[in-house]
Amino acid sequence: MITRTNIPRVLDTSALVHDPKSLLSYEDDIYICLTVLEELDNLKERRDKSVSADARVCIRMLEDLVSGHDAERLESGIPLPSSETGKRGKLFIGIDTNIEMEHSLRHGIGSEADNRIINFAFQLQKRLDQPVSIVTRDINMRLKARTVGVSAEDVSVDNSIADIDLLYSGVQVFEYDLFEKLESDDDFRLSGDVYRLDRSLFNSEVQTNMYWYDEAGHIGLITDVSAEHVYTTLLPRKHKKIWGVLPKNPRQAIALHQLTDSHYDLNILLGPAGSGKTFLAVAAALHQVLEEKKYKKIVVVRSRDFMDEDPGFLPGDLKEKSMPLLAGITDALISMHSDDGNEHNTFSTIEHIIEKANIEFTSMAYFRGRSLDDAFLIIDEAQNMTRAQMKGMLSRGGKNCRTVVLGNLAQIDDKFVTPASSGASAAVNVYRKYPKGSVLIFDEVERSSLADFTEKNF
Repeated sequence: MITRTNIPRVLDTSALVHDPKSLLSYEDDIYICLTVLEELDNLKERRDKSVSADARVCIRMLEDLVSGHDAERLESGIPLPSSETGKRGKLFIGIDTNIEMEHSLRHGIGSEADNRIINFAFQLQKRLDQPVSIVTRDINMRLKARTVGVSAEDVSVDNSIADIDLLYSGVQVFEYDLFEKLESDDDFRLSGDVYRLDRSLFNSEVQTNMYWYDEAGHIGLITDVSAEHVYTTLLPRKHKKIWGVLPKNPRQAIALHQLTDSHYDLNILLGPAGSGKTFLAVAAALHQVLEEKKYKKIVVVRSRDFMDEDPGFLPGDLKEKSMPLLAGITDALISMHSDDGNEHNTFSTIEHIIEKANIEFTSMAYFRGRSLDDAFLIIDEAQNMTRAQMKGMLSRGGKNCRTVVLGNLAQIDDKFVTPASSGASAAVNVYRKYPKGSVLIFDEVERSSLADFTEKNF
């Protein structure tokens, strides 16, 4: 959730350590001063491992954002990652050591660092000639700031970063019937199955291979974009079942189209837990391997610290070691083929399908040097992958290989990965321009009401 106010914010060390995602949780400009960077540097050596780990995550996320920018650019502001639904301001790294200290803070007791940060915000407020707010977990610091005339606030309760707020979503939504909005034949022209629409109808993200849908149920695929026009085809109004699965909402319909369109060899699907990413990918894979015979096998990999590590020497073969990590895939198979009357029949069916579809569960550790031919490759939990790991996996495709990347940035649980540095984020930013690639970010949860409420509010 992005907080919208129009007030520049100065982030305190405690706010960043409490939640590094605070950097991306406001649509306003964010300021960080050198004192905060010094405190983060000191905290990373703390004996308290949880505090030092959090400080290192903050430093790593800052590095991801400022890498490649010189001192002049840092002072003038670096644009923070934005999307059509998640607008953000700039990140400024300010020098506070050479700023004159406000008289009321010169002989203040307590933390000298806190006083310097408050003074930075106070002087910034004067320079910008507008209110500035300090974001800090320190109650006493908030009181001191307000005493000298600087607004202060606690870290937002909900600083979760949704994929759709951070990245190109691959789809535009019209909250009306698009064709009813067209006033004359000049507003669109039909040539065969292709409609030519005015570009002004679409947002700035519009590009080839982007999809759209409207309130009336129209779903379109953009085939070309010029300076003045957008060319689009319409998907069938009646959706066909893919391995017995029908879409429950427009984005699921788009996902199934992307996953089964032979034009694509890369599909990136991101979004909240319960949106159907894994379920749809498995259905599309089985459909194309067993029914259409487009591919000869399904290869499933789940992101983990496995690119450089061996799964270990526990009993069992690689498949047995990997199965617990791939429960999302097996749960999808069970859901598709459940026999309410007989659990034994369900598991027998699953085992038969795994064998018949030649489903291989494996580890990233064993992908170096491999080249997959005639395969449907599913990379699950990709939000935990680094950019290098993602590059390593996406270079494994051989002849007739489709790669599907699944993930949810809100569920990053790797201490070395942040939303800004995640391989999944990098994949969206790089491959959104790939002619044979598609990107789609879900925004709805199709699980229980509890799952939906948890995804939105916890």
